[in-house]
Amino acid sequence: MDLTQEDHPTRRVNSASNPIWMDGLRIALGLFLFIKGIMFLEHTSDVFYIFSRQQDMLSAEKADLLTSSVHIIGGLMIAFGALTRLALLCQIPIVLGAVMFVNPRQGVALGNTELWISLVVLLLLIFFMIVGPGRYSIDNKVFRPKK
Repeated sequence: MDLTQEDHPTRRVNSASNPIWMDGLRIALGLFLFIKGIMFLEHTSDVFYIFSRQQDMLSAEKADLLTSSVHIIGGLMIAFGALTRLALLCQIPIVLGAVMFVNPRQGVALGNTELWISLVVLLLLIFFMIVGPGRYSIDNKVFRPKK
């Protein structure tokens, strides 16, 4: 049995070879998180109430501003594809907290849409941590070596 290997250079697969729909999904995810951050700023009293039930008052005052700032800045970074994996990594603890602590208080039912949306967003964050930013991103244009 001949086990010779052909001398074809292996093409390195990176996120620039992702399909275009993944870029659209990444941009939609980033814009969703950006809008969610703006909504947190508009409803700071609600966010403050949620955080104050689980923490002391001093850290709860900062938590709502931190959450909305991370969503706004990170959402824009994800949408534009700038330092995408870093932005995704910063988003994961916040969304994981929403999935595990905040949204289950209303019950795990089909009517609890915030829980399901948070779960889908968490899965998308993990998905894009694995597959990368994609073809139409600042990461691809700046950090990928040119041929």
